[in-house]
Amino acid sequence: MAKEQQIRELFKCNPFSALPQNFIDFCLAHGRTRRYAAKQYLYFADDEGNTVYFLLSGRIRLYLMGEFTEKIIRVLSPPNFFPEIVLDGRPYPHAALCIEETEVLALNREILLRFIEDNPTVLWFFYKMLALDLRRSYRQIRNLSIGDARLRLGAKLYALAHVHGQATSEGVLITLPLSATELAGMCSLARESVSRILSELKDNHLIDVEKKSITVSDPKKLRLWIHGRSARSRSSLD
Repeated sequence: MAKEQQIRELFKCNPFSALPQNFIDFCLAHGRTRRYAAKQYLYFADDEGNTVYFLLSGRIRLYLMGEFTEKIIRVLSPPNFFPEIVLDGRPYPHAALCIEETEVLALNREILLRFIEDNPTVLWFFYKMLALDLRRSYRQIRNLSIGDARLRLGAKLYALAHVHGQATSEGVLITLPLSATELAGMCSLARESVSRILSELKDNHLIDVEKKSITVSDPKKLRLWIHGRSARSRSSLD
């Protein structure tokens, strides 16, 4: 009963708060809670996409692995639903790795689809999640194709502070432990470039770095720096 109450409380938070009560009851009746250790995979790219997940606790890294490179797509914190695209019945498009001890509510895709057929208004929730994910993808493509290396990394740090930030006396702490290699995977940059740019941002008093801990000193100043650099980048293309 305690676990059920915990899940019900989580479903009251965004983005789940718009879901109807009968959908929450359905998830509790047909879903299964699963616990994963840090560095354990939920699935790999091209595995059969037969399960959808609601993230209850912990953090998940979604990424693509090439022959020599790794591209981190997103880092998920609860509450969250993933992978949005699995409803089409095709294989998983990426891998999902637990960053820390994680708990999810797993739901069979076919059972979920039958519920949606009987309750089509629930589709609006999944449509909004897909639309949000598409907007994130467009933003990533824009940053990777237009921005220079400094703009890419600055924009990523600003986004991470917005999604995973915790206010402190020193600024906004990004609560994800991030190495230069992990940031490089998020921005499609070389690790050496990331280390150099982090030092520049620190010298400009935009961030503070302590091992894998990064604090954005003033998000407004970082945003202005990003906008200024983006404007210079566009003008250089004209």
